[in-house]
Amino acid sequence: MNPKRMLAALAGIASAICWIAAGRAQSTDPAPLIEQDDALKISDHVYVILDDGRRYIPNVGIVVGDRATLVIDPGLGLANGEIVLGEARKLSDNDEIYVVSTHYHSEHDLGAGAFPEDATMIRSRDQQQDIEEFRMSHAERFAQRTETLANLLEGAYFRPADVFFDDEYSVDLGGVTVHMHAVGPAHTRGDTVFFVEEDRVLFTGDVAMRRYPRLASPSSGIAVWLEALEAIRSLDVDVVVPSHGPLGDATVIDAYEEYFATIQSRVGELKTQGFSADEIVQRLTSELVPQLSDWQENGTAIIESTVRTAIDETP
Repeated sequence: MNPKRMLAALAGIASAICWIAAGRAQSTDPAPLIEQDDALKISDHVYVILDDGRRYIPNVGIVVGDRATLVIDPGLGLANGEIVLGEARKLSDNDEIYVVSTHYHSEHDLGAGAFPEDATMIRSRDQQQDIEEFRMSHAERFAQRTETLANLLEGAYFRPADVFFDDEYSVDLGGVTVHMHAVGPAHTRGDTVFFVEEDRVLFTGDVAMRRYPRLASPSSGIAVWLEALEAIRSLDVDVVVPSHGPLGDATVIDAYEEYFATIQSRVGELKTQGFSADEIVQRLTSELVPQLSDWQENGTAIIESTVRTAIDETP
């Protein structure tokens, strides 16, 4: 890490921690900090710090091998990265640490700068392309929402990758191997999933969750998202760890496939029958919302946007 970047990182961590400790009268929102001493062991080598339904916090993964540790989605900003690093060190005294993220969005990636200089950052080239194209725009939108978020993001930056890969990459941590698959575009161009082979645990990022999927990139779409889901279907999975929300199994992937395939097929049927775009949106929204009540959020606007994308994709 060069001196300027190191100073920026230290300043950001100090500012965020001091601000959190002191509090500010101007903001009553609690800081979205990852829970400490709350790592859940879900298999022989895999621990997860769950988001517990809190905004701006991902499900953090920590995979511990005999020789090395790999951290997935180190959180929003440097203060959260410090917390995640501390939790990883409680679980193992491994000196060799790898850091990865499921995609470039701020709450998944911008904690990586808090990790030591000798940690190895791994990215897909598609994820790097997202970073180069969108830079800190996602973080800037978050920072404009509340002073709390602005302070957490102070000094944050995209940690430069030490290793790039195109489609697949594997890391042997000692007794356990993590396979990385670049499956985007789906939620973003650079969506990456992580399969812990021996434990049959799959970190799906935002590609498959138990909540409404968001087409968050100009490269997102129904057809490409279905291709991403097909790519991970071949993996022999016992546990699915999504970016947000509760853990699941392969039925989480099934649910997203059914959702997108239903929209795709129904749009085709209704266009053939001569319905207008607005009529198709209204009809599909009324059909789908009652079926998806277990996704526990108001998905009307998300469905409407997804249906309009499907309309654009359908001849």
